Amino acid sequence: MLALPAACESSGDSTPNGLGVVIEDSAGVSIVTNDPAPPGSRLPWQFGEQPSLSIGSVDSGEADQLFRVTDATRLPDGRIVIANTGSNELRVFNADGSHAGTWGGRGEGPGEFTSFSPTAVALWPGDSIAAPNPWGTRLSLFDREGNHGRDVPLDAGLLNVVDLLPDGKIFTSGSGGMNREMAGSSGLVRSRADWAVLAADGTLHASLGVFPGSEFWAVFGEDGSIAGGRPHPFGRGTLGAAWGDLVAIGVQDSYEIRAFTADGTLVRIVRRAGDLGQPTRADQDAYFAERFADWPDEQRTSALNDVKDMPLVDAYPAFREIRSDRAGHLWVREYRASGAGDAVWAVFDPEGRIQGLVETPPGLRTFEIGEDYILGWVSDDLGVESVQLWALSRGAG
Repeated sequence: MLALPAACESSGDSTPNGLGVVIEDSAGVSIVTNDPAPPGSRLPWQFGEQPSLSIGSVDSGEADQLFRVTDATRLPDGRIVIANTGSNELRVFNADGSHAGTWGGRGEGPGEFTSFSPTAVALWPGDSIAAPNPWGTRLSLFDREGNHGRDVPLDAGLLNVVDLLPDGKIFTSGSGGMNREMAGSSGLVRSRADWAVLAADGTLHASLGVFPGSEFWAVFGEDGSIAGGRPHPFGRGTLGAAWGDLVAIGVQDSYEIRAFTADGTLVRIVRRAGDLGQPTRADQDAYFAERFADWPDEQRTSALNDVKDMPLVDAYPAFREIRSDRAGHLWVREYRASGAGDAVWAVFDPEGRIQGLVETPPGLRTFEIGEDYILGWVSDDLGVESVQLWALSRGAG
């Protein structure tokens, strides 16, 4: 993390909703500190009462029977492209929900995807569509008709494609290894990983630094190596998203999101005041009781016994998710300890000033936020997956 000079110029400000904002300038870095929006407040933005389009079926045997959807994007002509990882395909649907075509497929050849891919899908400059294939160490590019154009090679140490920038640069991160030296006396381990921006040809454009990974409860073998373990339910990590022509990185230890140019220059820090709170043993026990509630008795008892000694973390994560919309706003999903309830997002304007809170449609995992729509994924009680498009009306304020 970058150290900032002590000398700052500061000014007070407020949003149209009356929320307090303090903006400081420190050697060209804008530091925006926001008051939190009242928990029950909402921006006057409205979603439709029902999705305007829902793609997904139980047992049609057709393309709309989705499996392991990881992402989706809406094309300018209204078509929806879905990354269906279960079949290693991109499935394309018209604006009325009818199937328009299927691209890719399982394999290692040009335009094909290996295991657990495509992990995402997004627009690429020049009317192209990009889909990451991490295990194949490449980003595959298609034209709007599904013809495979070329592959962009990805560095083996930077295979996680976080987002794409409007000019075709690639926002990526790596996955750091873990060892005993990373663990405290509690057994909590935290890796560290490189974050970077790649040029459109896959070469390194700028390094953004090394950031901490997710907290992991490790079980050590007799030789001191990590023999097993599991992610901590309240573990903190690092999240990122493209924000216009900037890249935003937030370490969940505090409510602070740093925005860099594609060349790696820090230009903005967005902060929000407020106490994060600390999970108690009762909170952690309640989480696992809910997590394993539907398991058979013997398996549930064994699983609860496995986690009974898991240590506590120092604080809840400051936020759950970061996204940006096509109007230049930054959306930061509020953290809820139980994970229950609808998703609530704090929305910041392009300069980093908080505008208020927005509650997205029930159960929707957000993929993309346009100026007048939100695109996401839902799964019902039977595990049937659907990709849904909801209309978004941004009221005054």
